Amino acid sequence: MSGANDVAAEKAAWRRRFRALRAETPPGPLADASAQIVARLRALPEVATARTVHLFWPLPGEVDLRPLARSLRAEGRTVVLPAVVGPRALAQRVFEGDERLTDGPWGLKEPAPDARSCHPRDLDVVLVPGLAFGRDGSRLGYGGGFYDTFLAETTALRVGVGLQSALVATVPTLPHDACLDTVVTEGDVVRV
Repeated sequence: MSGANDVAAEKAAWRRRFRALRAETPPGPLADASAQIVARLRALPEVATARTVHLFWPLPGEVDLRPLARSLRAEGRTVVLPAVVGPRALAQRVFEGDERLTDGPWGLKEPAPDARSCHPRDLDVVLVPGLAFGRDGSRLGYGGGFYDTFLAETTALRVGVGLQSALVATVPTLPHDACLDTVVTEGDVVRV
């Protein structure tokens, strides 16, 4: 048990480090990096051919995928956003436009409760947020376990999305932590 406690403490220290690094990123460079990341994501063959893409509406300091959400939707593809529905529980709801988003927990924007839902098995690609990403597919999330639970329910391609400054060789993990297939930053596309 002390091994798991040691890893949990290490993850907490990493979260503090990467939250501080995120807070230091000015809005201009973040916007530039976000545009480069969106271009890299659009160039991924799996995204280019996906019918249904799950992505996240950004929290402050996160990569801004809103232009990608809007353009995929305009192309007639199904865009899905997460909605917090309980502890470690995300519902997958279809993005029906900015005007149909509501305020969720922790300042998240999410589709209204009456939005059409999507089963995790019906997703082709999942774009995953995080505080840090490993080149080995490891991911350091925010600590709530929402994405670990959700990713266990889907066979979609799992793509971590973050800034180059959040890409390291590996991050500390526990057995329940979900791994990624690919990581995309403004400077790199890492296939695991």
